[in-house]
Amino acid sequence: MSPRQPLSDSHLVRLGLVALAGVLLVGGLVACGGPAASTTGSDISPDGKVGIVEKLGDTIPEGLMFKDEDGNDVELRSLLRQPTVLTLVYLRCPSICGELINELGRTVDELQKLQPGRDYDLVTVSFDPREGPELAKTGKTEFLKRVKTDVPPDAWRFLTGDQENITKLTQAVGFLYTEDKQDFKHAGAVIFLSKEGKIVRYLGGLEMLPFHMELAINDAREGNARSFMQKIQRLCYSYDPEGKTYALQVNRIILLVTLLGAGIFLFGVVLKRRRKGTA
Repeated sequence: MSPRQPLSDSHLVRLGLVALAGVLLVGGLVACGGPAASTTGSDISPDGKVGIVEKLGDTIPEGLMFKDEDGNDVELRSLLRQPTVLTLVYLRCPSICGELINELGRTVDELQKLQPGRDYDLVTVSFDPREGPELAKTGKTEFLKRVKTDVPPDAWRFLTGDQENITKLTQAVGFLYTEDKQDFKHAGAVIFLSKEGKIVRYLGGLEMLPFHMELAINDAREGNARSFMQKIQRLCYSYDPEGKTYALQVNRIILLVTLLGAGIFLFGVVLKRRRKGTA
């Protein structure tokens, strides 16, 4: 058997290019496809009456009518000009609702890379039909006083409505709650919508990281080209519907480092051999 011939420089170059192309291909596929949509993620109380049933990939119905802070009739879908952060609260809530909005406001302040009104909008809807525009306006004013970021008036809307439209919205996004005397038992979550009304992400609202919110907003920006760094971020993180957060994918990072290392090694071999040939 004849001895195996060493690989030529051209073969080594091609192998290096294949390795590097593999990095870009994997990153591109993850960035373009993203985590698969799932409707099985849920966080529900034992009695099945309170919690969140994720409806990822579903679309908010058209024709849902609410009142804005000034008492004007608005159709919810008409407010979705770009990626939109949706929260469901009731403004008289003595506990979780205030914490949810305050945490969202804090995250808006810390996420300086993306600005409300320019890059995304926010909509807060009361699920208590007894609440009206006057309370919505007061609540909006009080909450926005705690936000340091300049939020344009039309970038964060506070809506109220009747029971019929509230029920259609809460059912569409999988928001389960029950009335408890004069209050409600309910969960807290932040829901990210595309401008077409598609439900893209749910994040736990009481502990939000600016980076997670940035990824969710980028996920909601359908059809827009992503930068190379956004592709790398999407490669290293994937959405966890159970935890309603983004999880670091160690196996993907190992794959990325391995492919990069292989490409660098092969190019190093080529350069070394060429230096020897010219010595």
